[in-house]
Amino acid sequence: MNLGFETCGNATLIVYDGGIPVLVTDPWIKGAQYFGSWVLPYRFTAQQLEAFASTTHVWVSHGHPDHLNLDSLSTFRDKTLLVPRHHGGRIVRDLSSAGYQAHELADDCWLQISPNVRILCFADWNQDAALLIALGEKCLVVNLNDGSALGTRAKLMARVKPFKRRFVFKLFSYGTADMINFFTEDGQRIEPLRGESKPLGYAYTELLKDWGGTHTAPFSCHHVFGRTDSRWAADYETPLEAHGNCFKRQRGTFIPGYFSYDVAADRITETPMESLPRVFREPGEFGDNWSDSLEHEDVQSLRTYFQKFGHLRQKFQFVNVRVGGQDHFVDLGGPKGRGITFEAPRHSLMTAIQYEIFDDLLIGNFMKTVLHGGVRKLYPDFTPYVAKYGDNGRAFSVNELNNYFSSYHKASGFQGWLDHVRLDSSRKLRRKVLAKFHSATPALYRIAREGYRRFIA
Repeated sequence: MNLGFETCGNATLIVYDGGIPVLVTDPWIKGAQYFGSWVLPYRFTAQQLEAFASTTHVWVSHGHPDHLNLDSLSTFRDKTLLVPRHHGGRIVRDLSSAGYQAHELADDCWLQISPNVRILCFADWNQDAALLIALGEKCLVVNLNDGSALGTRAKLMARVKPFKRRFVFKLFSYGTADMINFFTEDGQRIEPLRGESKPLGYAYTELLKDWGGTHTAPFSCHHVFGRTDSRWAADYETPLEAHGNCFKRQRGTFIPGYFSYDVAADRITETPMESLPRVFREPGEFGDNWSDSLEHEDVQSLRTYFQKFGHLRQKFQFVNVRVGGQDHFVDLGGPKGRGITFEAPRHSLMTAIQYEIFDDLLIGNFMKTVLHGGVRKLYPDFTPYVAKYGDNGRAFSVNELNNYFSSYHKASGFQGWLDHVRLDSSRKLRRKVLAKFHSATPALYRIAREGYRRFIA
């Protein structure tokens, strides 16, 4: 293949120009992520491994370890790492401090990385980013990975239109790429929604419609659970064959797995997907012992961590962290009774606190979460303010948050305002639908959530 690309791994594209690999995106090549809870389900080919070692550029979309993967980055120590220009600059700063050749990409500016390949990046306020990859003048890849191009879609669409072949990639799954390990206050698991009730093919059809795409495929969704204490979540993983269910072929082409695309020949070749052995490893292999207790300095670190988030102090009275069977309440001073209990093993918990990567703990789905006092979900008042705007965006106080959003709104303009209105309206509707059911049994609450999802679908 002279000019083209292939998909592999979780959210990885390998782009070729002149038969040489010139770009790799979000390389998760080895290692178990989210404190050992996520593993790759498929092998890489020998040719793909050679391409990783030979590429000239690497693009990293955001800070989650299945995208910015420290275990894998050693392969790219002498490569040019390209990152979005996120508010706070944490990724480029941390990579540069670690000795990598990291460079920020200005929004909406084409960068020529080889004679026939150029790229354009847009960061969004959720600390994610979209990447356009132009291969010659006729083929374009729209890489949305885990994001939704919040506030940037209109500008991106203007760049998309001139191309004849438009491949659009985005994460779709049954929900295991987010926190789903919820319990009631009396210890009953709140069963996650089953994804089969809403076939994923509809989502891929809408994706192509929304972006004027011609081709799509499963992307940024290739992970399975690998810890014994997150094994329960394996029942909710998305089978590969489920992604194309109910896809509307008149809208475009759905490719059911990994593939390569040759631009000159306009040819798609599906890549055989060889499964890796499925092994569930014990928490102790990753330093976790559920019976370990917190030390005095650990408790102080917890207080310091959670109390620095100004938004949490407005919305929650407390965050309780249960470790080794002992509760540790962090007083936030917000509305009485509203709080969250997280039950987690000490090592992963304190690692997440120390390195400010709390989202990694949430997504691992071995930590148990209980909501108190009418709190419905971790969104919108906990997860984005802690993991997105705070940990990654470095915006903690009210003033810092105002500056944070102002910087993104200034760049996104009217489209950003529209996206904010849309998301806010959806959240308000969700609260109204679920409010009367939150104190009911897990079964009734699940029925309410399913009704809400069908309503907005």
